[in-house]
Amino acid sequence: MSEHSGLHIHHDSGAPQGSTDYTTLILLHGFAWHGAIFSKLPPLSERYNVRVVLVNRRDYPGAAPYPKKERALLDAAAAEVESEPAAARAKILSYMEYNARDLYDFLVDFVASNDIPKAGVKGPNSGGIVVGGWSFAGGWMLALLAYAHSFPVGEVDPGTYVRRVILYDAPFHVCGYPPLNGDISGSPLYDPSLTQEEKIRLGPDYASGYFKHPNFVDALERRTRRTSPPPSLSTMTAEEGASVLYAPPVDVDGSDCILNLACPPSGAWAVLREKALHVHDSESDAAPSRSWDAVELTYLWGDSTVWEIVWGVHCMKQTVQEAKTAGDKIRRVTFVRIKDANHFMHWDKPEDTVRACLAATSELEEVVIGSY
Repeated sequence: MSEHSGLHIHHDSGAPQGSTDYTTLILLHGFAWHGAIFSKLPPLSERYNVRVVLVNRRDYPGAAPYPKKERALLDAAAAEVESEPAAARAKILSYMEYNARDLYDFLVDFVASNDIPKAGVKGPNSGGIVVGGWSFAGGWMLALLAYAHSFPVGEVDPGTYVRRVILYDAPFHVCGYPPLNGDISGSPLYDPSLTQEEKIRLGPDYASGYFKHPNFVDALERRTRRTSPPPSLSTMTAEEGASVLYAPPVDVDGSDCILNLACPPSGAWAVLREKALHVHDSESDAAPSRSWDAVELTYLWGDSTVWEIVWGVHCMKQTVQEAKTAGDKIRRVTFVRIKDANHFMHWDKPEDTVRACLAATSELEEVVIGSY
């Protein structure tokens, strides 16, 4: 987009015709599937008065590769995470601060280049920017909230435009939580009993399947998919499947693969979560901008998604409740659930997805979108 950011706009729906109070929805993709996975959302722009901007992260199509310095940090962290986790954590946090600055600069450039309506131009849920990170990119959202207040402010302060940051069906480990009962074997992606070939074969149907979870978290369904609907990825044509997938960053030496393996044991995700939740408005805080303290953090999830996300939602609710009980000063945190939605809700339920991203929220009660 500019010399200041290595991110790439895969698609921009543009402003809804004639609207002066539309909201700009900026979405970052997750692990392996790039911005094209959201391709069913831009056609809904006019109907929902939203400008949909699909962004590819570094190392994905159209975006810049990581600079050698940042990639070296990541590789060094991976090499020492077992022997020196604290040193690895510091390197990964520096790497994620770089990613946060990359996204921050993207937002600055986008606001400066587009005459977008300011937040609240015609009411609390109008105008401004909603930025979300799906799945693995939830880590980018936590990093943005953790570090944005410390970045220098020029003519554009993006914090005055951003209304909401969304953890969009983010798994527990990206939010810095341990697995349920210490067990990750339910996911083909991590099951130590499976070969790499088996993981590759089983992973897509697992990640895009539908699961029926009980109301108590200790018994979340880890393995057996519902027979209907079918996994989202299995319904795609060969051309559609090829158009949304980009494997190099998730290969064994790819940046996303290395970060995904090194970050949890280092403890860096948990640090980012705590930094993201707590506001920075003390009298002694010399941060360039405190506008980010007013930005809401929303955890958006589908109740038929994989257990890793349901467990993450449960853990985040506990964290927020404990912080409030302790009297900690945290940002506004809300939860939005889409009924009968899986991890690929933007493919199978695009209208519910847009409605959920833009929904009026409440701190007192989870907002529920859609119907069974």
